[in-house]
Amino acid sequence: MSTKKTHKEQERKRKQQLEARANIDAFRTQLEMKIRNRFPELGTDHPAVVAEMDAICATGLAEGMIVLGKMVTGIRTEMGVNPEADKGSLIGAIVPYVLGITMENPIENGQLDSTLANAAEIKTPLQVRLYFDNEVRNQVVEWVKAHYPNVTTRLGQPIVKLPNVVAEFKKVVKDPEYQHLLEQ
Repeated sequence: MSTKKTHKEQERKRKQQLEARANIDAFRTQLEMKIRNRFPELGTDHPAVVAEMDAICATGLAEGMIVLGKMVTGIRTEMGVNPEADKGSLIGAIVPYVLGITMENPIENGQLDSTLANAAEIKTPLQVRLYFDNEVRNQVVEWVKAHYPNVTTRLGQPIVKLPNVVAEFKKVVKDPEYQHLLEQ
């Protein structure tokens, strides 16, 4: 009986490893296709791309990053809204830019940040902050709730839990008189 349990456990672990490897392969393929199609000037062998891709795969963030990219793309497509280009926890990373999570190419604007390039420095689950204009943030959260079942709140802020990624939706007030109230 003990050998049957051991065999079943080994088979379960093998399936998990195969699934993880398939997710990593899918992530790499998807990212390389996006680079070739949308950002050919970048190249799939750019050192920043390679370092971030390797670190994301090593820390188990690949699936969560793909889902987050699809989420932000869905918000953009259906609502015509983007996260604030100059705010957020992934600003300066190239892979989130390629996936459509951030809006500005960090290589072109000289703000390349190696936050996602070193697996040893990445803490999981990765805490991601996305900032939306105060005028539309609540509508964005409602869209996310309608499309993704795992939206909750943490300290009054809406969050969505993805595989090894927690995305928080923050407000940005354009009026400087009230900006300090939301940054607390």
